[in-house]
Amino acid sequence: MKKAIIIITVSFSSFLISKVNAQSPSIKWWYDTNDASFGQSATDDIDSDGKFEVVFGCYRNDSSVYALNAEDGSLLWKYNTYPNGAEGCNDVAPIIYDVDNDDSLEVIVASSCNPKTFCFNGRTGSIKWQCNTRGSDSPPTIADIDNDGKPEIIHGEFGGYVICINGEDGSISWEIPVDLNSWIQTAPTIVDLDNNGQLDFVVGTWNFNHLDSVYAYRGDNHTLLWKYPIHDVMYHGTAVADLDKDGYPELVIGSYNDTLYCINGENGTTKWKYAGSGGYIGAPASIADIDGDGNCEVVFVSGYVVTALSNNGIHKWHYNIPGNEGAFRGVALADINNDAYLDVIFGTDGGKIIALNGNNGTLIWLKDIAAHYGNPGFGFDNAPLVADFNNDDSLEIFIVGGYSEYPAFQSNYGRAYMITAGKGNGPDWLMFQHDIRRQSSLCENAANAINESNTPDALSIQIFPNPSNTSITIRFSNPKNENYTLIIYNAMEQIVQKNENIISTEIKVENRNWQSGLYFFQLQYKGIIIGQGKFIIKT
Repeated sequence: MKKAIIIITVSFSSFLISKVNAQSPSIKWWYDTNDASFGQSATDDIDSDGKFEVVFGCYRNDSSVYALNAEDGSLLWKYNTYPNGAEGCNDVAPIIYDVDNDDSLEVIVASSCNPKTFCFNGRTGSIKWQCNTRGSDSPPTIADIDNDGKPEIIHGEFGGYVICINGEDGSISWEIPVDLNSWIQTAPTIVDLDNNGQLDFVVGTWNFNHLDSVYAYRGDNHTLLWKYPIHDVMYHGTAVADLDKDGYPELVIGSYNDTLYCINGENGTTKWKYAGSGGYIGAPASIADIDGDGNCEVVFVSGYVVTALSNNGIHKWHYNIPGNEGAFRGVALADINNDAYLDVIFGTDGGKIIALNGNNGTLIWLKDIAAHYGNPGFGFDNAPLVADFNNDDSLEIFIVGGYSEYPAFQSNYGRAYMITAGKGNGPDWLMFQHDIRRQSSLCENAANAINESNTPDALSIQIFPNPSNTSITIRFSNPKNENYTLIIYNAMEQIVQKNENIISTEIKVENRNWQSGLYFFQLQYKGIIIGQGKFIIKT
């Protein structure tokens, strides 16, 4: 609750050129609950039926965790974490992962007023284990942080601690005090800060004397690497990218002092700062190349203003949310209007879903969900998911809203919505802060590519310049030096270029003699598509 890899999954089944979808999105289905949902939902195929399910938790007047079938909103399972009648608060973003290596997915939910972290069987909703904690508003993250071949679950706690839970059985691996005069509200962002092959983690504090700092710890022995003083509270965690292309990650985090900080990950020094314009920065920043220039941009919300910055912290555009409404859970990034640029999608506390053009910040569409619900108190304290949820080759947006107050929570209500987004190219945005390490980024550097299996994950890809007239560069991650194949198609589905046995991480494609138009590409590993996208040639 508000207490104060780029994975390119382009819809590639058809190579048809479609016009930009300028129509207002439509509501596909909704599902009523008894309270609002905070944070963000998570989605995956948790029952192995070949279709997405969405999972979210609700606040005190509902007390349940829901799993809905994403194609039609029907209930897969529901679990009340407070079955004895005490009001509950499942107000932390869940996470989905195979945490016990049994080849099936589990759902992890950390709770606040009932101080436990739950592990649910994704297929049935039954509890596999639960771990006693100090209570948490910190979204859990997952990685094999101690190099034992098994995933661990890490999240902050009330009282100023970070806890590490063994995914296989829910036992506590360790717990460390960070700042005992604080709460750790932020998700522990997991990242290899100094490129030494060992994962690290980063948290910020909600200190009660304004002595707040960002703390970086080594993952395997949880020793302090550095501390960065900020002196005002932080609620959401860091976004990660190699913004200056020096081979080391930068960390971007906002504070309630209305300042966005960019910190050098390897040593905790300041890269740059940016003063917001909305009074406070509570939402997490998101990072991606939103204008096709080959550099990563930073998008963040300051009060009621959405701002895009260049990789070196220079203002590119901003958008004033109508009615001075806020977007406390941040933005999702995906191309939803088929123009080859990533777009910015978010929900507001006034009950609106808004989509902006990423390259210039202009409005694509605005959907007033509060008007559909029929109650002006309806709002979103929840961030959207973006994916093709019903396999119709178009993108949809899932988000949960409602009304919630405390202590008089008996009149609270909520509703989950699935709406159409557009005939775009994605990529998917499937959980809070994008991925299981909560990096909030579509621009991870190769050293921090999320790959925890024997098969390469979808690649981190950059395409620039886009559009182009003489050549285009496709840059991608290849941390294990695998052999890839690049295939480029024109709009008629004809192969115009094919490169095999690619080990390098950058390909320059000369296209000065190609016809103007839209082109598509696939990167394949042993015949499996692990990266795809499109670009435009203008002669």
